[in-house]
Amino acid sequence: MNKDTRILIVGGGCFGTSTAYHLSQRGYISIRVLDRYPPPSCEAAATDISKIIRSDYNEPLYARLGIESIAAWRSWPMFRGLYHVPGWILSAANLSIPFVEGSIDTCKKLGVQGLERLTPEQIRSRFPVVKGLLDGWNVNIWNPTAGWAAAGQALEQMARVAQQQGVEYISGDKGYARKLIFDEISQECKGVICADGARHDADLVIIATGAWTPSLIDLQGQLTAKGHGVAHIQLTPAETKHYAAMPIMDNLELGYFFPPKEDGVFKLAHSQFVTNHQTDKNSAITTSIPHTFVQSPPDGLPLEIEATMRRNLRRVFPELADRPFCYTRLCWDADTADRHFLVTPHPGHKQLFLATGGSAHGFKFLPIIGKYVVDLLEGKLDAETVEKWQWRAGQNFETKNLAHMDPELELADLTGWKDRQVREGKQSSKLLYLYD
Repeated sequence: MNKDTRILIVGGGCFGTSTAYHLSQRGYISIRVLDRYPPPSCEAAATDISKIIRSDYNEPLYARLGIESIAAWRSWPMFRGLYHVPGWILSAANLSIPFVEGSIDTCKKLGVQGLERLTPEQIRSRFPVVKGLLDGWNVNIWNPTAGWAAAGQALEQMARVAQQQGVEYISGDKGYARKLIFDEISQECKGVICADGARHDADLVIIATGAWTPSLIDLQGQLTAKGHGVAHIQLTPAETKHYAAMPIMDNLELGYFFPPKEDGVFKLAHSQFVTNHQTDKNSAITTSIPHTFVQSPPDGLPLEIEATMRRNLRRVFPELADRPFCYTRLCWDADTADRHFLVTPHPGHKQLFLATGGSAHGFKFLPIIGKYVVDLLEGKLDAETVEKWQWRAGQNFETKNLAHMDPELELADLTGWKDRQVREGKQSSKLLYLYD
């Protein structure tokens, strides 16, 4: 590629922003990012108060990338003050045990230090703040090198640095991509048309739209938009101090819990995913399409999801299990069947590339994922990674050793979420809450 190639990135989340940053680092001078929202895009899976940063994987590729990412989180000036390392406990109840066991072996082979197996009794002894029975926490691994990042702030900071290096961000209807433009004869991608009707022409188009990708372009079933429940509890200053010493606790089948932020916000999440099958009015593609509380502020968590989250909370911190949630969200990402990313040229449309498929584990690679996307664009990406991230429609996958193996729930089959905020007299979830 020439340095003046007109590059259009659709989507300003983790993959899109990291790609824009690394393109600008390599001297490309015509980079435009389109997103419905300004950075940090409030609908992006990456825009959150916290995300786990770890290298625990049974797949060596991601374990290596995790180690590389941790080094960046620790040392890059743009992330100063945004990265914290309390360590974490990775656990499984049943279906995810092969993933946890494989992660131990891979991490040890790569030289990760300090890994320990812990029983529930040993967890309570080491971390007295944990009062629950930890039933279902059947295999538990302590990793002192894992931590969390202030995700939305980190995404915003990387976007700011990219803009300082010449990247153009366009938001609102002007940046809300609704249709890809293809040459009628060659089918080469020429750009996009946005909600305001404006046409953005480009020499190269990168689709980094996360959970919205499968409803924007037909990917032949390679991606599925899946959401999981997230909730916050507001702690008192005394409670914040009490829970400050806890590690991140993540049971891949029962949910995960973060140490509270300095403002006393305690975050928990549900590990079972939700789908929402609809037909997109613009593309006419029938697939799972995100249903968010930004788009539909009167709605709230399904009653079944909240009940399960509270049961899981009772297993670990029973004293918090009945506390009110001050913020809730369905956080949507695009999952692949094998959890490998989809970073590849489109086989039917020249000059169209995909950088998506975060599969609920992509954010930790924010500092570096764009480097690998640019390597692909420049023909430098190593063959092993190219193979794992390639277009793979129609392939069958062995899925016994993956994280999050529980079957998905369909949103339409769940109850109580429609107009819940209105019905219960609650104020709609506020975007700005993420950064207060």
